[in-house]
Amino acid sequence: MTSSALSRRRTTMGAVAVAAAVVAVTAGSGTVSAAARPPQVTGDVRVDRLLSEMTLDEKITMIEGSAEAAATNQYEAGYIAGVPRLGIPSLRLSDGPPGVITEQDSTGMTSTMGVAATFSTEDAKANGTVIGRDARSLGQDVVLEPFVNMDRDTSSGRTYNTFGEDPLLTSATGASEITGIQSQGTMAQVKHYIAYEGSNNVDVDSQTLHEIYLAPFDAAVKAGVSSVMCSYNTVNGPQACGNAQTLTTILRDELGFKGFVTSDWGANHSTDSINSGLDMEMPGNGGPAGISIPAYFSADAVKAAIAAGQVEESRVTQAAGRVLSEMDRFGLLSGASKHGVTPENTAADEKAVLTTAQDSATLLKNEGSALPLDGKDLSSLALIGPGAGQTIATNSGGEAAGGLLGQQTSALSTLRSETRGRADIDYQAADDLTGTPVPATALSSDGSPGLTRTTGTATSTDRTVDFTTARGDALPAGTAASWSGTLTAPTTGAYWLNIQSLGATGTLAVDGRTLTTVGGGFGTSPRYGVVHATDGNAPTATTDGLANGRTQVQLAAGAHTISIKAAPDVSGKPVQLRLNWVTPEQTRADHDAAVAAAKKARTAVVFVWDTSSGDLSKALPDGQDQLVADVAAVNPNTVVVLQANQPVAMPWESKVKAVLDTYYGGDQAGVAAAQLLTGAIDPSGRLPFTWPRDISQEVAHDTAHPERTTAGVNGTTTYSEGVDIGYRYFDATGETPLYPFGYGLSYTGFRYSALRTVGAGDGGLDVTFKVTNTGRTAGTEVPQVYLGAPDQAPAGVQFAPKALAAYGRVTLGAGQTRTVTLHVAPRRLQYWSDSTQWTLATGTRSVTVGSDERDTALTRTVRISAPSHGHR
Repeated sequence: MTSSALSRRRTTMGAVAVAAAVVAVTAGSGTVSAAARPPQVTGDVRVDRLLSEMTLDEKITMIEGSAEAAATNQYEAGYIAGVPRLGIPSLRLSDGPPGVITEQDSTGMTSTMGVAATFSTEDAKANGTVIGRDARSLGQDVVLEPFVNMDRDTSSGRTYNTFGEDPLLTSATGASEITGIQSQGTMAQVKHYIAYEGSNNVDVDSQTLHEIYLAPFDAAVKAGVSSVMCSYNTVNGPQACGNAQTLTTILRDELGFKGFVTSDWGANHSTDSINSGLDMEMPGNGGPAGISIPAYFSADAVKAAIAAGQVEESRVTQAAGRVLSEMDRFGLLSGASKHGVTPENTAADEKAVLTTAQDSATLLKNEGSALPLDGKDLSSLALIGPGAGQTIATNSGGEAAGGLLGQQTSALSTLRSETRGRADIDYQAADDLTGTPVPATALSSDGSPGLTRTTGTATSTDRTVDFTTARGDALPAGTAASWSGTLTAPTTGAYWLNIQSLGATGTLAVDGRTLTTVGGGFGTSPRYGVVHATDGNAPTATTDGLANGRTQVQLAAGAHTISIKAAPDVSGKPVQLRLNWVTPEQTRADHDAAVAAAKKARTAVVFVWDTSSGDLSKALPDGQDQLVADVAAVNPNTVVVLQANQPVAMPWESKVKAVLDTYYGGDQAGVAAAQLLTGAIDPSGRLPFTWPRDISQEVAHDTAHPERTTAGVNGTTTYSEGVDIGYRYFDATGETPLYPFGYGLSYTGFRYSALRTVGAGDGGLDVTFKVTNTGRTAGTEVPQVYLGAPDQAPAGVQFAPKALAAYGRVTLGAGQTRTVTLHVAPRRLQYWSDSTQWTLATGTRSVTVGSDERDTALTRTVRISAPSHGHR
């Protein structure tokens, strides 16, 4: 279903529903009476008629998650059973972002932070279109994305999944993604409402709530989002999923939201939260495997609450009606429901992923124009790191679709292909993520080589644990087995022990301590039914496509007990299971081989990755910091390709010539990286967050304000900084970051000139200027408009020193000049006050245009006056 079709459906929904009702009535009697019409609950006659025919139990079915039958289950995150008696189909809710997550493999998409780094609403919409289209292909109705909370604390566990720290960038990106998702007939569920930046309990003032944390949800509502997910935290006292002020007064009455509100999984804490505005509870009696959470919206609980006078049945009817209204809006009540699984449109999907990966890559440093690589570089190039030889598509497992291994061409392969073999590339993994099978000489059981396998009551001995389809000895589908015995370490040192699987989860324990469970989303059960190749804790699958669970463990020379368990998943595929290792000696040899290759090469490109949450106090995993330092020490022309969704410490930054942050580019990450390195594509991504020099510079790590930390004081985080988060806080405190918000270099240069401002017809401001490409190659610039605080702020109102007010992208050929106009919307000129609501901030304000938040290429002042006088 196209976006315009959805729009027409929404605006004409009432008329169409009335017409349908008239047909239904006149077919039987020939006349229509007012008494024959159902009681009006939603205004959608089709839905209201269904509500009038539903029992209380059936209405509760529409607001309480349940478990889907095994015969049809796609192991999505949530499920509403529907009412077959009345032709109401079931509803599936699939997790994210990014991508669509079920038991099926699906498109690996550029990380959300990467989407934000494009500063492109077109790219965001295209990503949404892929998500919506894939959801339809995979038989899903609702996708639990986009994630539009603010990146307030870069070290918090989930903020890498946001669109960054700025409310305007987040709002525009999220709204565009919603438009794309819903253009495919898939409902989007925007999350997590509200002020959920990692803290469990939050106190936030009204102005800050509206201008910062509510802004992306306001944009989502304006984009027609079908549903909203409320969050785990408390907001100014009440739980977010039972907060009448935020769910009803603000979301419904103020923003005009018409869809349904769903609890995050386990975020509902009472039955009477339905009175506050919660419409659907998840997971209730269902949800992903391994979750067991009280069902406050169960039939028994709701009926008891009604009997006790705590809940009115009319409110249950209203909640069910909101769900049904959205189902009708998307055609699910009139034949558009699709729960069969059909092939994804891989060609269209991957085209969008490639474009986003290209547009998101952010060039942080390029000393001496080290990039792009020229012919001399390619004639003697050392390519180092597992991310060069394999595609590290996504930020490992969790809520991101892991991708399609068949679509993941590595940077190494792409460079060799696109240079038609003319490049002389020495590839060294340096860090062997896959390893080799632990040999029989290191395994024993009851005095014999190998481990004892137990399957049911039968036992046997396996010299190695290496059962794969490629070897032709994978175990039969459905096999549950365990292995036990002794692992003998030949020398003392740090060993990588890897348990690798497909078709089953694999659990590894040494000396009685469980090291890892590969493919176990919750406990030892696959979260989405099957073990995907990308479900390991390694940044990518093994080189032969198994899920890879790695643990580095210090072992003394000698014997250690070992046990391995395999538990089959629901895929019905053969059980593949392997125990691999990388010995301390091999680890050192791989590292030394990489450094030796770098020393011989003219240029060395090191691919490094980080799957942590952006804690600048932590080193990159797997000794990668030392690897970069050692390579840079022997090769002055060292380039680093960084895969990170949040700021990381770079102790080697001053020792390398160039740093290119590619975030996680999805299935096409390797192709995009190669094209960016050679200059086939100009890097045009811009940082959607401020990159601190030290974590103490961030608002959530200010030691003078412990109440602002994610841990808070007495369990409560107070946003006492108000509207000054991210770059606003750096400006307000005079801190200098390593890289500012909006920052990113290009392979060419740009000049700004001829700034003009004029009042726009909608009450906003049009900012016009010229951009000239001053270099010798084509490139894309991302001009940004920042609005300063008014010279005389109203009493009791806070303004950031400077705030993003508009942005755009412009691609220019060498020497080309283009006139650009960016529109500052009226809301950017306003502030929130509970007494006057959105109010124009009059007075003199600065308008700055540049390539990042700290760039002042063009600056002028404007006087904002009452609407009748306009702007000058």
